This record gives sequence, C-alpha cells and structure tokens, in this order.
Amino acid sequence: MSSPAELRARAADLEGRVPPATAGPRTDDERMWLEKAAALRSEADQLESLDVSSTLQ
Repeated sequence: MSSPAELRARAADLEGRVPPATAGPRTDDERMWLEKAAALRSEADQLESLDVSSTLQ
C-alpha cells in the first residue's frame, strides 16, 4: 500500500506529462492522466483522514 506522499508524487508526475491548457485541446491520454492524478490525490486524502481519525481514538 502506498503512502499519501507517494500517491501525491505519482499524481504530480502524471500532471507533469500534460502540457498547459493554452497548448491546445487535451488528447484522450492527457485527460486520462489528469483523471488518474485526481483519483490518486483523492485516495491520498482518504488515507490521511483515516490516519487522523485512528489517532484520535
């Protein structure tokens, strides 16, 4: 299982593959990378919230 920091690093790597929006319309691959990056960030947030709630108990 990956840590939240590792998931965010993978998300940043995927986002780094996508050129700026001013470069033109997104390709299917670029949209997929951005969707995957968003999913990885969401997973990292969920893991962090679980870690916080488990330390509060």
